[in-house]
Amino acid sequence: MSEGSAAFDATGSPAAGDGQGFVDSVLGHGLAADDLARLLADGYARLASWPTGAVLAHRAEPQREFFVVLSGRLQVIRTRTDGSRHIIDVVNTGGACGAVTAFAAKPRWPADVHAARASRVLVVDTRELLSDAAPQPLRQRLLQNCVQLLADRARHLNSRGELLTRRGLRARLAFYLVRTADANGRVAPSLTRQELADHLQVSRASMTRELGRMADEGLLAIDGRTFQLLDAGALKDLSR
Repeated sequence: MSEGSAAFDATGSPAAGDGQGFVDSVLGHGLAADDLARLLADGYARLASWPTGAVLAHRAEPQREFFVVLSGRLQVIRTRTDGSRHIIDVVNTGGACGAVTAFAAKPRWPADVHAARASRVLVVDTRELLSDAAPQPLRQRLLQNCVQLLADRARHLNSRGELLTRRGLRARLAFYLVRTADANGRVAPSLTRQELADHLQVSRASMTRELGRMADEGLLAIDGRTFQLLDAGALKDLSR
């Protein structure tokens, strides 16, 4: 983690907002803000801050930790052989990055992790968490949340695999819209347009043109970064 060094919390104590960020995160489900200080004291994690543009981890580096975003935004980026960069995941406040590989037999970072925005991060040490055999309630709850986190990530990766099997931009866009729409047919992505294009593995210009065509055909309405599905049935057919 040489590039964009971390500004670690000097005392190891939570700063203002860290406790609530922890409670609202995938790892803090069912826990209280005060549990963050206990987690840090037990050596399971530490707090760190990274400025925008910093690199938290490099591809193929040995890994013994994963990141929980208390505030800010991370991007997981893989550099292609031609030098271009592909954003393979975006992790917003409350999400986790690197948890799947961190629990592998020989963990290594699968891609570079960048701070897309200034980020406050809980750095969780998986070795410490797994090696402590004390049957205390906090550790047990953390492990339960890790299991749920891994299950959620597996579903996410499976959905992404399904997305990338769709041939053609229109099919991928339709699949994404149908899968992410709420009960009212509304899609409000947390991704920017460029991040969405990277997620679909298409160019932003091509995606923008295709969205315009879908709107002209009455399949959806566009309001900024929000989409309203007007013909979910037709989009579902297109996604197959």
